Amino acid sequence: MMQTIEAIYDPKRGLSFSEAVEITEPVKVFITIIEPCSPVKAVEKGVAHQLLATLKAHSLPKSLRLSDADIETQIREMSDSWD
Repeated sequence: MMQTIEAIYDPKRGLSFSEAVEITEPVKVFITIIEPCSPVKAVEKGVAHQLLATLKAHSLPKSLRLSDADIETQIREMSDSWD
């Protein structure tokens, strides 16, 4: 079974997963280094302008952004696979 799980590797703290992961036996993994993580400040609950500023400061790289047509194609493909 292949499963993709987001994680961050920090040389000082090791690997930390973005979600709960239960691994009960040795497993083979592939590691793909995507890009360095820049620290993201915690945002107070309910402060929309801070959240928007954080999202703008840490936007998705242009190489990973999809066009509207690509998004629509993906939605259509996923919807068709449900039938």
